[in-house]
Amino acid sequence: MNYRTRIIKRFALLSLIFHIPPILSFTKIGILFIPMLFWINIPVLWTGIARAMGEEHFKVREFGAMPQSITAYIVIISFWLLLSVILSLLSTKNC
Repeated sequence: MNYRTRIIKRFALLSLIFHIPPILSFTKIGILFIPMLFWINIPVLWTGIARAMGEEHFKVREFGAMPQSITAYIVIISFWLLLSVILSLLSTKNC
C-alpha cells in the first residue's frame, strides 16, 4: 500500500470518528446531547471563534456556544476535518 492510500484511509477513518456525535444525533437519543455539546464547544470556545464571529453566528450560554447559522456549522466541520488531515499526515509519517 502506498503512502497516499494510507493517508486517505486514515483521514476517512479519523473524520468518521470525529463526526460520530452529529451523525448519532439524528437518532434522537437524549444522552447524545453531551457528546454533541463537546463536538461544538471544543473548536468554538477553545479557539475563540465564537467571540470572533459574534452573536449572529453563535450564542454563548450556560452550557457553551450554540451555532445559529450555516456558517457556524461550516466552521465547526472544517475544524474537525483539518484536525483529521493533520493527524493522518502525522501518523503516516512514522510508518
